[in-house]
Amino acid sequence: MGGLEPPPPDTAPAAHAADTPPEGALARVVAVVRAASLDAVMERVVPRVPGGVVGVELVRGYGRQKGHLAFYESAGFEGGFLPKVRLEFHVPPTEVDGAVEAVCEGARTGRIGDGKIFVQLVEPLDAGADGAEAAS
Repeated sequence: MGGLEPPPPDTAPAAHAADTPPEGALARVVAVVRAASLDAVMERVVPRVPGGVVGVELVRGYGRQKGHLAFYESAGFEGGFLPKVRLEFHVPPTEVDGAVEAVCEGARTGRIGDGKIFVQLVEPLDAGADGAEAAS
């Protein structure tokens, strides 16, 4: 046999089905894109985010440009660390595909280093009777 195999169906964990997130769950979307793409990405993303709240952080990243640094070196960036912007926002799980597509449309230049997108399901935390967060 060898390798990893899924457990038999009758021994699978009793968690919710992968295609039906629990009630109140949200998806956290984190995108790291070129700083020059920020306005185009925000223009497409903000209308899709409930409340329009998008966290923006200036970061520098060392990517896999494979020697395609001439553009950045001519602009004064040295050492391979390039200016990027990290965006973080939450959307309902049903809106993830649209949000990811919006980021892609705004950030796509067709060159190496357009960015990365990460999506994570965030489940609600049960609160106690006094409103304090429950630790599990």
